[in-house]
Amino acid sequence: MHDRDQQQAREAARPSPLTPAERLGMRIVAMRRDANLTQEQVFLAADISRNTYQRIEAGAADARYSHLLRIATVLHCHVRDLIP
Repeated sequence: MHDRDQQQAREAARPSPLTPAERLGMRIVAMRRDANLTQEQVFLAADISRNTYQRIEAGAADARYSHLLRIATVLHCHVRDLIP
């Protein structure tokens, strides 16, 4: 394997940095688990669709501020606590 090929292989194996949406989702998951709540309990109490909530937790969607307010209310925290 040439030096260039080895470098490309190392770069391909390196994990890509998380997006802000992914970091937010991970934070929400951690806080939900700390509160011993299921996804279903949170999305129902927050009046958010199952799909939207799952996409927020997965970091696959940019969360609306109104959704974050409702999630924070269910988790008994401030929106700023959700932002990593």
